[in-house]
Amino acid sequence: MTVDEAIERIGELMIVGVPGTNLDGETEAVLRRLRPAGAILFSENFRGAEEAAHLTRALHALLGTPEMPALLAVDEEGGPVSRLAHVWETPPSARAVAASGGPPLVRDLAARTARRLLALGFNLDFAPCADIHSDPSNPVIGVRSYGTTPSQVTACVRAAIEGFQSVGVLPVAKHFPGHGDTSLDSHVALPRITVDERTLARRDLKPFEGAIQAGVPMVMTGHLLVPALDPDPARTAMVSPAIVTGLLRERLGFTGVIVTDALEMAGATLLGSYGDVAVRAIEAGVDLLLYSKLAPGPEEAQSALRDALRSGRLTPNRIEASLGRLARLRAGGAARPARWSAEAEQSARQCIPAEELTRISEGAIRLLRQGAGGLPLRSPVDVLEIDRTEGKTPLVTLLRSAGVEAFEQSANPEAWPTRIAGSAVLMVATQGAVSPDAAETALAWLRRFPETVTVATRNPHACDNWSEVRTLIATFDNGPASRRALARLLTAPHPDDAPTRRAARKTAPKE
Repeated sequence: MTVDEAIERIGELMIVGVPGTNLDGETEAVLRRLRPAGAILFSENFRGAEEAAHLTRALHALLGTPEMPALLAVDEEGGPVSRLAHVWETPPSARAVAASGGPPLVRDLAARTARRLLALGFNLDFAPCADIHSDPSNPVIGVRSYGTTPSQVTACVRAAIEGFQSVGVLPVAKHFPGHGDTSLDSHVALPRITVDERTLARRDLKPFEGAIQAGVPMVMTGHLLVPALDPDPARTAMVSPAIVTGLLRERLGFTGVIVTDALEMAGATLLGSYGDVAVRAIEAGVDLLLYSKLAPGPEEAQSALRDALRSGRLTPNRIEASLGRLARLRAGGAARPARWSAEAEQSARQCIPAEELTRISEGAIRLLRQGAGGLPLRSPVDVLEIDRTEGKTPLVTLLRSAGVEAFEQSANPEAWPTRIAGSAVLMVATQGAVSPDAAETALAWLRRFPETVTVATRNPHACDNWSEVRTLIATFDNGPASRRALARLLTAPHPDDAPTRRAARKTAPKE
């Protein structure tokens, strides 16, 4: 490959986001100029299944060929990271699925999710998370991880990869070399992993080793500083030759495609310009640059990569190696979408029934502490929700649907009742640590009403240090199915006969 040939094909080292819900003339012109390997879509790109299907097929026609399909990507992990949740009800978090049914259930739901994705026109899913939830206050991973130990996460990651590939969707193990042991979110900051190399090897790298053994075709690097692997404070994992090439390629033996996390995230932009970061990532050994937007990142990167080729900083052989890996992936594993129809939409929607998701969520519920709060709840029920996500059905609504008189309380202590006539529920839905103001409100409630049943949804560790909590339930998810399952548990009239109660009676598994 000559320099000119490498320059001509440099756009193929990118996946880009697109604006809007259809391809307008301006977007199409930019895509023709860039010629990326594919595109990534987000929830805002489609209001429904049919709109998604039409957009993916238009992108396939523009960016791919029968011999070399485009990579049409999406972030579909289930739980808090789901781009399809406004189209169909999707599975709960990775942690909830693992707690409910272990690797067999993980594999089954990955396969059924893959069938849905293929119907819509997606052939690449940026899942599963191979991160281990090591830091209880982690604000970005949490229940996106399958668990807190290498064995649990490794088994489930392998199962997810098998499930996706059994249907024909390309999975991606992320975020190498592991994003679980940090209290910072790389979307808004640059996290630093401070453990030693031995800890990384026996803990964080294990799920990635398992993923490689399971044949994962793509690994995503994290925006992480890892001094134990690369002491240079200016080199994150993504731009570190020691981590990308030395560790992932040579020591772990990964021969597939290495992709960056989104390059608009602060963990990347703090390193320098789009162009400089793109060149450094390719130099380190990355094959594919991920941009969640069409501008300005991709064109700035393309210009910088071309300059690097002209100056000799990058060689045609280096570009050719990445193009070869991408060509093998696209020609050998990337599926093209079948014809879209009302029947295809119905089949995709029904392959993961809502009632089954409720049962799965019931199986995930764990009773972590049993104290003064009694189950089932006694009517009337006073409910205080901390950090409830906008758009979630209030728990009081679900309790009322179950025939229980329920009242939602505000965060203002002056408006609280002087005593609880029936039962009290405190729901804590934070992903990481509870904010100081929210914690103050929650603890004031618990001191006034010690008989409260506390529910930790998104982060099972959110209340770990609250001695005021007497009864604590973890659901590992805050989606519709998990909230329905919780309402069933809280209102089950016959504890000895209710399967949800038996599930909740279990303590958290020793992983």
